[in-house]
Amino acid sequence: MKYYHGIPVSPGVAIGLVTVLANNRVSVRRRMIEPSQVPSELQRLDDAFERAQSSIVKSRDEASEQIGEQYGRIFDAHLMFLQDPSLRRMIENAITNEHVSAEYAAATAFDYYAQRLRSLPDATYAERASDVADVKDCLLSELTLVARDEVAESENRSILAASFLAPSEASKLDAEKTLAIITENGGRGSHTAIVASALGIPTVVGLGPFLSDVYDNCLAIVDGDKGQLILDPTLEVVEEYQRKLDALKEDRRRRLQMSRKLYATTTDGVDVAVEANIEFPYEAKKCVEYGAVGIGLYRTEFLYLTDTNGVLPDEETHFKAYREVLSTMGHDRLTVIRTFDLGADKIPEGRSFAREKEPNPFMGLRSVRLSLRRTDMFREQLRAILRASVYGKCAVMFPLVTTIREWRQAKMIFHDVCEEFVEKNAPFDSNIPLGIMVETPAAVVMLDQFAREVDFFSIGTNDLLQYTQAVDRSNKEVNSLYAQESPALLRLIRRTIEVANTYGRPTAVCGQMASVPANVPLLLGLGLRALSVSPESILETKEICEWFSIQECETIARQALMMETADDVRAYLRESLNRKRSEVVPSSSDAT
Repeated sequence: MKYYHGIPVSPGVAIGLVTVLANNRVSVRRRMIEPSQVPSELQRLDDAFERAQSSIVKSRDEASEQIGEQYGRIFDAHLMFLQDPSLRRMIENAITNEHVSAEYAAATAFDYYAQRLRSLPDATYAERASDVADVKDCLLSELTLVARDEVAESENRSILAASFLAPSEASKLDAEKTLAIITENGGRGSHTAIVASALGIPTVVGLGPFLSDVYDNCLAIVDGDKGQLILDPTLEVVEEYQRKLDALKEDRRRRLQMSRKLYATTTDGVDVAVEANIEFPYEAKKCVEYGAVGIGLYRTEFLYLTDTNGVLPDEETHFKAYREVLSTMGHDRLTVIRTFDLGADKIPEGRSFAREKEPNPFMGLRSVRLSLRRTDMFREQLRAILRASVYGKCAVMFPLVTTIREWRQAKMIFHDVCEEFVEKNAPFDSNIPLGIMVETPAAVVMLDQFAREVDFFSIGTNDLLQYTQAVDRSNKEVNSLYAQESPALLRLIRRTIEVANTYGRPTAVCGQMASVPANVPLLLGLGLRALSVSPESILETKEICEWFSIQECETIARQALMMETADDVRAYLRESLNRKRSEVVPSSSDAT
């Protein structure tokens, strides 16, 4: 039995068999070229840079989809390294003046850059050296046209052991098959550690040279709380850690059971409604299981985007989907159904409603504007909602409303459809609340006008941030400005809550911002008492609400509002949450 001590970066305990990962680092030798080969070598370098950029963008998009945009932004740092003009010049100069191959010039330049980062006194910069190594390998694989091996995972759940695991590799791991991660190198603030933590995989890095002592399918214990690796443990040690695992599972079961209590309650007795954002009907069952107060955002776009036969969904298709959700949630939990939030550019080819191709779809015919243009589609959806309303408690929300006129037109069409049901003596809920998404600065500025007529508001932080910062979040050239902790966004949220409270209008937030744990105390401090998050975030959001008092949250919000940059706000919020977590959550090592 051998013990190794490293750096704990993601908590938890794992007992299992080890899978040793091959070294995926790309190595090159010094190779000279003829002066006449310089132009072709520079062209080869240009082509490789372009392919490497596409590869990193793909990794970013996949990470954003699987574990969240805040983690996908890690790869924006990789793009920054790749696009560094001084680094690019260094490589080109070596090819032109020293007549070395593009591979050797790139490897030397990236190694020099990484070494400079490691030599800086701030440990944060040293952690970024691993990102430089990841970008280097990506570029070298494109130059050599040798594909980078994917991380090979065992058919069974296993502990992955490696000398080093790049962020691009970590982001592709299947959390269901990965018991734990152990590496010889790495640090606490590395992006690999951040990704592993996001995936919820127990991880210990910086263990030193242990790979010579491990082999595929050897038994190991990883303690992500203590930063410990135990190879070939004795039966007594395995039993000790198994008891710890059983205690952790029981704690998880207990927490899930407690989450069935509908409201989270702060330490000073304020109830917080934790709701869920869903897209597909089957997700409603998970919302009930996790104890959501209701569904704060039911996106209905999937009905339009999943059809492959070129036929728009009819009323019956809408009705069946809404009925399933409302039947699952029942009459005790409110389901807020958002009418289709589509742009004309998102309708499959041949079904677009724009009269011509729009140069900027985000500013064009979309959301409620499209509903008001295609009232036949809009009425069909509203009829389906009214038919389903007898199966549960629902509200209707219109997206991207920017003017009072849009709101009144949408409301008028809704009431017209209600009148049709009355005339036909068809059953429906005649007391359905109508609300709007607050997604533009225009809506915030005019909120006092809306509040006189609208039943409720829901802040869509994704679009509100996009329109406030004037940034297309899908544009890699400017998406560094797309930061959920933007001080401008925080002030708009505060303004929205203040006006809504003045008029007694319930207000929730349903954007991705609410699903980021560190943002929860901030949002409570800004005055929100309803948070709509992804189903997977319900439990953690409830827990965090119950760690803080409203007074503490208000202090956090005041501090955040005084900060100048999103980076400052983000760092402060993480620090605040980590400090509170260390106060209220005992180490899992106490479980035994």
